[in-house]
Amino acid sequence: MYYRPEKTNQCYTKLRFDIPEDAGSALVHGFAGYFDAALYKDVHLGMEPTMATPNMFSWFPIYFPLRSPVQVEGGRPLEVHIWRCCGPTKVWYEWCVASPTASPIHNSNGRRSYWVGL
Repeated sequence: MYYRPEKTNQCYTKLRFDIPEDAGSALVHGFAGYFDAALYKDVHLGMEPTMATPNMFSWFPIYFPLRSPVQVEGGRPLEVHIWRCCGPTKVWYEWCVASPTASPIHNSNGRRSYWVGL
């Protein structure tokens, strides 16, 4: 689900990744962010690696690092919350892991270098 209040660029989403039981365990260090936009019928613009728009150099992926890696066992879900926040002079992202173990919110108030000036 994606939530976007009217008249603002702030957004929130909760992502759930279902890890197959036979996948074994994984140590998650962070998340990569890409986009793909359907503009009209089969016309799209994006940078997701399997269907990236050719010769597009103006947008780049984002990496959401975790301060402490999270161990995820096969058969357990991995849930992540991501917020896009806005201030008068910048836009930034905040994120946290909700399960299998909760993490603190990362990049609170855009304090790290993960923000874009307006």
